[in-house]
Amino acid sequence: MAKRRFDLPGIQDLSKEQEAARALPKAGQYLIVGGPGTGKSVLALIRTRRHQRDGDDYLFLVYNHLLNRASGQLFGEGLKSETWIGWFRKMFREATGKPAPSLPPRPGNGFRDIDWEGVETMIQSLPDSALAIDRPYLVIDEGQDMPPQFYESLVNLGFENLFVTADQNQQITDDNSSRRDIENGLGVNTADVKELTWNYRNRYPVARLAREFYTGDPASPPPDLPGPGPSASTVPRLYSYHPDYLDTVGRRILRLWDRDPRQLIGVIAPNNHVRERYLEALQSADVSLENSPSIETFHGDHKADVVFGEGGILVINAQACKGLEFDTVILADIDEHWFNPRDPDAARRRFYVMVARAIERIFLFMKKGEHPIEKILPKDRSILQREEF
Repeated sequence: MAKRRFDLPGIQDLSKEQEAARALPKAGQYLIVGGPGTGKSVLALIRTRRHQRDGDDYLFLVYNHLLNRASGQLFGEGLKSETWIGWFRKMFREATGKPAPSLPPRPGNGFRDIDWEGVETMIQSLPDSALAIDRPYLVIDEGQDMPPQFYESLVNLGFENLFVTADQNQQITDDNSSRRDIENGLGVNTADVKELTWNYRNRYPVARLAREFYTGDPASPPPDLPGPGPSASTVPRLYSYHPDYLDTVGRRILRLWDRDPRQLIGVIAPNNHVRERYLEALQSADVSLENSPSIETFHGDHKADVVFGEGGILVINAQACKGLEFDTVILADIDEHWFNPRDPDAARRRFYVMVARAIERIFLFMKKGEHPIEKILPKDRSILQREEF
């Protein structure tokens, strides 16, 4: 399989604002904020590498399993990392001798959220000796997706050294933290928060489309737009298609990949139904290609061995795309994204995240018809072109 560039930059390649954040003292509590493509995840991993090289007891925490896998491959050998919720439950049992209390199962999926009030009650009842132990350095990526009580619990359990990267405009979970929540939880003064402002990931057309979904929240301003450069003519496209022509959509995606087998294409779906439909369309497409793509999916109990340093196609749900980047992104059947007319910013934040996963190109697909999601899509053809087939 063709290789693609997927490695951490050297310290000498960091910008002044990135270096200022990287060089913060190891001891202490820090918050780094910045929009998509500003290098927050990269900076968190470089900070983690510093701990590794110094022989520190550290842990790198992320939101989900797929980002955990991507982070491990980008970091290289020996990254000590876990998903935040799995680690918290394990750590809490070790600290208290009891499991973290849980709320009743969620309707539909049976997931049991942590009962944070119960957690706090148990922490307050702990003897001082249980808190008077060494805690590892924690580096937390995509920190806006952890609930505020998570940070409060960490501090109350004696964790003193935390390095958190976050962007509250990229919240796509139900339980999340604003910039102020994290500042308050960690006891960080607003003046001491480091802000990253420059977009190092997206080409201009992608960044310009992503900017259309920025909600205007000043707590985390969008990154500066990169220069137009030679890719300015690659305007993102929205394709409207008849539902019976999904096989045509699959062939188009495969031919797009075949033009450059080094690229990793991310197909981001609004739900499992769409994810499965696109996966089937790609795997069963009757199309002549010069190369044979790796077509993978990642969800629930299916943890495919995705290799982010190689070209291929990865089909995932929107919630799994946090912190990832692809050469090309396909937003599948955007008409099936939930849209609440009383809270359009929730959909905008979701699209802000998904669009910004693309480095070079982005294409949107939706079934023909009138759909509520159209209300948040730009009408300017220089930002988003529209075609039908």
